[in-house]
Amino acid sequence: MSDDQPKAGKKLSWWHMLVSVCSALIGVQSDKNLNSDFTSGRLWPFILLGLMVVIVFIMVLVLVVKVVVG
Repeated sequence: MSDDQPKAGKKLSWWHMLVSVCSALIGVQSDKNLNSDFTSGRLWPFILLGLMVVIVFIMVLVLVVKVVVG
């Protein structure tokens, strides 16, 4: 196992999870990051962070539409 891949069960930082969620949402998640996410052993932080990112994205879209339209 190389040094840049986390060991199974290693906790990932919130920043790493945020970058991973954002890159997965736009479809550019690499296999290396995908494997490290799945071997972290924690699912709920990814789900919660994903929901928060989607909610913020929707709020930004609504705000942009309100500014442009009206």
